[in-house]
Amino acid sequence: MKTLKIRDLSYKYPSAAEPIFNAIELDFEEGWSAVTGINGSGKSTLLKLILKELKSEKGMIVGNDLVVYCAQSTEVPPIELEQFMMTYDKEAYKIRDLLKVKDEWLSSWEVLSHGERKRLQLAVALSSHSDVLMVDEPTNHLDRRSQAIVIEALKSYRGIGILVSHDRTLLDALSQYTVMIKAGEVLKYRSRFSLAQQAYQQTLSHKKKVLSEQEDEIKKLGRLVQVQKEKVSLAKKRFSKKGVGRHDSSLKEKINGAILTGKDKNDGQMLQRTITKQRHLSENMSKLAKEYATGISFEGEIAKHNFPIAVEKACVTLFESRELCFPRLSVDVGDKVGISGDNGVGKSTFIRYFVEKVDFQQEYLYIAQEITESQAQQLFDEVSDLSSDAKGELFTLVQRLGSDAKALLQSSIPSPGEVRKLLIAQGLLKHPSLIILDEPTNHMDLESIESLEASLKEYKGALMFITHDKAFLENISTKQWVFEKSQDHRYEVQEIL
Repeated sequence: MKTLKIRDLSYKYPSAAEPIFNAIELDFEEGWSAVTGINGSGKSTLLKLILKELKSEKGMIVGNDLVVYCAQSTEVPPIELEQFMMTYDKEAYKIRDLLKVKDEWLSSWEVLSHGERKRLQLAVALSSHSDVLMVDEPTNHLDRRSQAIVIEALKSYRGIGILVSHDRTLLDALSQYTVMIKAGEVLKYRSRFSLAQQAYQQTLSHKKKVLSEQEDEIKKLGRLVQVQKEKVSLAKKRFSKKGVGRHDSSLKEKINGAILTGKDKNDGQMLQRTITKQRHLSENMSKLAKEYATGISFEGEIAKHNFPIAVEKACVTLFESRELCFPRLSVDVGDKVGISGDNGVGKSTFIRYFVEKVDFQQEYLYIAQEITESQAQQLFDEVSDLSSDAKGELFTLVQRLGSDAKALLQSSIPSPGEVRKLLIAQGLLKHPSLIILDEPTNHMDLESIESLEASLKEYKGALMFITHDKAFLENISTKQWVFEKSQDHRYEVQEIL
């Protein structure tokens, strides 16, 4: 049985103060291993170390000679795409059939939906005859039908599979092992994700109990330190010869006797021991409590007089003579409009049309499905130019979405999930009355998704969002716009209140 072995591995980004990994030990076996953790915890860094794109400062990785990495981004087509599409052997046909890949996709990358691009990416990766296949967020952008197609295709892989995902359905469908990266620790469970999560929650519950006990202990030690400081202060006064008469030899002898027998040192030594214990407990508690507070709030006045906003009944051309038709659609203050439908039915096209056609009289936030490298660099430049107060507010928002903003800005390779959080936080600084999010859960870790979900439910303005995440859709939306195919070249929008 093939195994990928990681031994005593350490890695630190040149601009970072602390290493992201420190002397980790980890084995990956045949079958699928899920790798989970908050954005910025090191998931993508671990994949790049295995792929040899990054070189570790210490330690070794064995068994990573034939590795293929299927990245999160669908911005650029795979290098081997044409070769794969021009291969007509039995295996290539099987993979194309598994992922429902169409021949015309070879020359249509620019007009394909992100979901169709993702299926092409995976098809090329599965055809590569690798010992290790690493897949980063493979169900981003995919509708439910496509998600089922991808799960079945990935199940056909027979090597060492490493899966990074926030999709709980995918994680449980594929994973035989689970690796969790938590507060610098790398934990491995020989079980699928949901069972590993239960085991971790039990550990976390015990950890919180220990944390509570240590908080109580630190409080007690704080009170004890105060008492002992008072004792030391009294002892110094008691053993001081200041104020003793020049000729009071009897009292001077008593004080000298106390000093010679070390009585003046006892309280001081006890105080020092207590302070040392208090410090050690505080350091230990800091390690135990290394979790971010989550949940963001929306402040500022909502310009209610500018609502409702609407687009009139119309039909717009998508591509290949396909047409999207919709009735008059409006958004009022307090509405949370969930937009759903299969890949390629025009959801993102409609959002762009909506933004162009509506005359906005208020501040709004629009975040697209994917953020390019150039857009991310522009975002970093804009954040660098913010005032100290604005930066502080921004960092707080990012931290409450589960990431360290300062570390993010210092990172030479920030994850797409971290960039998305930074973009959301930057937009929220403007106190928008309307928020438009295209696939907001893409690339984000589970904890951050839950935090964003809870926050958007409390948002008082208007919200429009496209998503394939069923739970996210049902938990937030007050009404839905469902995009469906009605004829060969026509798609329609149905409003469900």
